[in-house]
Amino acid sequence: MTTERTRLVRALSTAKPASIAELALAVGIGEPAVKRYLSELEADGLQFQVTASPDYQLGLAVDPMEEAHLKSALTTRGFPFADQVVLLDTVDSTSNWLTRQAGNSELHGQVCISEFQSAGRGRRGRSWRGSPYRNLMLSMGWRFCKGAVQLGGLSLSIGLALASRLRELGADKVGLKWPNDLFASGEKLGGVLVELNSSADKEVCAIIGIGLNIDDPSLATLDTGQGVTDLASQINGPLPQRTELIAYVLADLVRALERFDNRGFMPDQPGWNALDIFRGKAIRATSQREFVVGVGEGADELGRYRLRCDGGSITPIIAGDITLSFDPPGLPLS
Repeated sequence: MTTERTRLVRALSTAKPASIAELALAVGIGEPAVKRYLSELEADGLQFQVTASPDYQLGLAVDPMEEAHLKSALTTRGFPFADQVVLLDTVDSTSNWLTRQAGNSELHGQVCISEFQSAGRGRRGRSWRGSPYRNLMLSMGWRFCKGAVQLGGLSLSIGLALASRLRELGADKVGLKWPNDLFASGEKLGGVLVELNSSADKEVCAIIGIGLNIDDPSLATLDTGQGVTDLASQINGPLPQRTELIAYVLADLVRALERFDNRGFMPDQPGWNALDIFRGKAIRATSQREFVVGVGEGADELGRYRLRCDGGSITPIIAGDITLSFDPPGLPLS
């Protein structure tokens, strides 16, 4: 079902600016509601061209997704849970939304997709926020037939599935940064966040969050502390519609999760290491106040990152961040 907010965005994306009254008539809502939605959309990051009249038009046209079209594309690509997909205009976080459903239904196969997240997050609670209607923001629930201790490397397998699809679509510079980031041309393109909600020795349900920058000119103005890019800047050839891209991503994700549940990370280890952007480079791994410096050797069969340190010894990194570095060796990570 198309919401009032989505209908208003479509009306704002036309070639001719429109007044509040004209927008209200086009959407079928009152003028106070139009003003309220305009205020919300501007707060979420949409930019308007406003004439002296005043008439309103989007500075850059967008194409909101339609749930019926999305579910049709998912079915075409062989995604088996199309009837469990929810498409939202805006949400605090797609992963939070799924978490709130956990007490009411089985999360396995449930998917939440949103056009905008007001409180999207990455690893270690870092915030992530992109422009509405221009990116890919989704989360999916999945129940594994194994405990949490056996899920090492899960985010790496998911990242490999995403990177492989994007490269197949023409973004041939996409690589992977341990443990959960997609990079292209040295800049961050997207990421994966896996949250588990069970003990180490029981079946575990994971909520898998995925964010990809698709076509977002506002990224150039973000203060993220690192370079960021989008798929439109990296792809060779036409940019897929977001609906089609999500259908590819979710179908690939199911295949990756089924394979991981059966065989773990080991089958994906060679492919992940082939796309490791830090392999063979001097890097610094940091955890809390400790760090270790060495040369990247890729991931092991359990998904731990391997550093070759002075003397040739290999240090496995279980948790933390890795960055390029030319510092002298420091304390070993515990």
